[in-house]
Amino acid sequence: MTAETLSLAGKTALITGSGRETGIGAAIARVFARNGAAVAIHYVSESSKARAEKVAADISREFGTKTTVVQGALEKASTSTKIVQETLEGLNADHIDILVNNAGYGSPTNLTEATPELLEAEFGINVFATIYLTQAVIGIGKMPRGGRIINVGSIVSKLGLELSAVYAAAKAAQDSLTASWAGQLGRSHGITVNTLAPGPMMTDMSKEFLVAPDGSASELQTGMLAQTRAGSRIGTVDDMADAALLLVSEKSRWLTAQWISVSGGVTGTM
Repeated sequence: MTAETLSLAGKTALITGSGRETGIGAAIARVFARNGAAVAIHYVSESSKARAEKVAADISREFGTKTTVVQGALEKASTSTKIVQETLEGLNADHIDILVNNAGYGSPTNLTEATPELLEAEFGINVFATIYLTQAVIGIGKMPRGGRIINVGSIVSKLGLELSAVYAAAKAAQDSLTASWAGQLGRSHGITVNTLAPGPMMTDMSKEFLVAPDGSASELQTGMLAQTRAGSRIGTVDDMADAALLLVSEKSRWLTAQWISVSGGVTGTM
């Protein structure tokens, strides 16, 4: 496929959790912009503001596309509404074509250490935020026919890892949303909904799982690397971004309700 067949010219996209230049969200935003989309860069905490603004500025400078920066914790419906409104205003748009629910949170925790606060945090950002923001984009964001929704999941939802039970459960709930929404929004709105589930790849969040306290590869990273079929490496954020580009393109119009592992073929209990 040529670049023209993957064109996103005239499209508007909101990618949550895209304010860190080394993360999956920022990589997706860059690829979308490279192919012509106007993108909203989202960040959560005030400490990430400068990084998010730089991500947006670098994208605009490199690709000449319109960007805007939006901020807010997503666990509240009112915040999601504000973010969508600010996206429309910042991109001078009357609708949002593409939503990537990328923002996520997970911490390695065993059963006895799973506090109520941890449960609220992990389900809040991975499940409730996905629901609230999608509601807002479908509603005031006026996502049109041909719209695309990607939920960024994780292969841990299917692996049964001992220290990822809460995170895996939250991501499994998100997987279920993908399947349900694909049916609800497909026939009625012409919108596709899919999950992209990254395998091991080095991001700010995944370092907790992939790097041991002494800085070496964790047992989890070593084990997953041994099960990777595509090559002798862990994944990169660009691997995720390229997969996302395909899913939001016109070429994927008949691809929906899918859980797609972007892991280089990691096996195990999947």
